[in-house]
Amino acid sequence: MSIFKSAEVWFRTQVVHLLKFIAHRNRPLPSHVDFNACKFLFVRNDRIGDVLVSSPIIYHLKNKYPNATLDFFLSEKNHFVLENEPLVRRRWLYNKRLIDTIKLLSAIRREHYDFVVDLWDAVSSTSTVICLLSGAKWSVGLEKENAFVYDIRVPLFSRSDTHIVDRLAMLLTPFGIDGANVPLILRYTVSDESRRFAKAFVSEHRLDSYFRVGININAGTEVRFWGVENFQELIRRLSAEHPEMRFIIMHKLGERERAHAIAAPFPTAIVGPETPVFDQFAALIEKMNFLITPDTSAVHLAAAFQVPIVALYVQSAAEFAIWSPYGVEHESLVTPVSDLKTIACSDVHDAVNRLYERVFHRVKAN
Repeated sequence: MSIFKSAEVWFRTQVVHLLKFIAHRNRPLPSHVDFNACKFLFVRNDRIGDVLVSSPIIYHLKNKYPNATLDFFLSEKNHFVLENEPLVRRRWLYNKRLIDTIKLLSAIRREHYDFVVDLWDAVSSTSTVICLLSGAKWSVGLEKENAFVYDIRVPLFSRSDTHIVDRLAMLLTPFGIDGANVPLILRYTVSDESRRFAKAFVSEHRLDSYFRVGININAGTEVRFWGVENFQELIRRLSAEHPEMRFIIMHKLGERERAHAIAAPFPTAIVGPETPVFDQFAALIEKMNFLITPDTSAVHLAAAFQVPIVALYVQSAAEFAIWSPYGVEHESLVTPVSDLKTIACSDVHDAVNRLYERVFHRVKAN
């Protein structure tokens, strides 16, 4: 972490500590509130995966209260995740610039929200401030260090033993929905245009009749890149064992040369198209039969599409449960050190075969 980032984290922590002494909310929720006529503002202004793991809340709230209004407070890093979501009315975009933030808060206050719901399961100084200044009648959040800004506090399940999706689902409880006893399915809505984009790629390379294995090499950071040699060895082994498989090397902008290097030795491997739009990337995952990935946003997209996943993780904080694939067939491989290359190719190969055997035999049986 850079010295500037460390200073920013320290400053944000101090802001939360200061607010604890000067602000405290505790407005009771009457029993007669008509949630079906309410306006909700959900706060999740960080990463792509943060929004995806929150998506079951959107569905269950709108399913029970179809006339409720659902808006989201998002960041430049993740606002596009809900671009095509028909259940969400508005996406407020937070860009950290002071003047823009003041204007944004003013516009939010004019909406006169009934509820602001903090979707963070960790402390966020931004969500703390939004809960205080949004003008909503009631604020809702998980019981944690900044719970003083919530009128309604929901128990926070263990971060080491409980999946993030299950922890967040408890935020449905104040609205008469038992988050522990409803089916929790991740959602993502792909546009028709992006579906045509993905379909055209599959048709162009005549992949319709093959078992399509997406290999996403994008990991966000270099410590989570599995290595050209590892990817090549995996493709070599699987190609020899499964002639019905074709491997689509998925990559982010700037990684195309690396993707070509991985695919070059193999007629069974195809470099995926460039996907400058997130929705195109999502549509491509939707067309896969399997996905191998070290990137959690891709994990959650695949889970939303019920695409079986082999997920590779660097777990630097052993006290927290990994954000593993939820509600979908999967295999997860975890290294406790900050180097994904320490996960052996043989382990990934075996995981793919185990998963393939499970899913293939289940499909045949049905």
